[in-house]
Amino acid sequence: MSKKLIFSAVFCVFLISCSGNSIFESTVPDDTGKTEKQKATEAKIEKNDFRLPEGSSLLDGEGLLNLRDMLGFEQGESFNVNSLLFSVALEKIEFMPLLSVDAGSGVIVTDWYSFDEGKTRVKINIRVINEELNDDSLAINLFKQTFENSVWVDKGIDQTQAAKIKNSILSTARNLKIASEL
Repeated sequence: MSKKLIFSAVFCVFLISCSGNSIFESTVPDDTGKTEKQKATEAKIEKNDFRLPEGSSLLDGEGLLNLRDMLGFEQGESFNVNSLLFSVALEKIEFMPLLSVDAGSGVIVTDWYSFDEGKTRVKINIRVINEELNDDSLAINLFKQTFENSVWVDKGIDQTQAAKIKNSILSTARNLKIASEL
């Protein structure tokens, strides 16, 4: 009986030490107003040399990275994107595999899509910025890679193709808006 108890105790200690989380970690703020978890996260950010504007923080109240803070939005601030423009953009790239689609923020991220017998592949990031239908309403990045010597080699951002996609999306959205107003 005692061997089982000792084995269980040693096994529990082993599991706790392997988890990377201390059950003894303080959740009570110290004299600086920060918990151990917040301090550890800040240390990781500093160790990885993230460059932040003076006085800003990527930590929320729990000591975790906060997307709203990273994007520079205030609490309660909402995104205003053009749903027609977003829908047209999504329709134009529907042949590509999608990694992320967020209508609330107007962001569409595709996965890599290969063409020309697998020698070239592209990935597209689209961001609907505002409710207008002008050139500043849409941001598109088209990343290109080629397959050389059994390795995918980055060719950077193809601004020409990104501009063509942007013009196509804006043109279609404008035409649909005009047709809907008739």
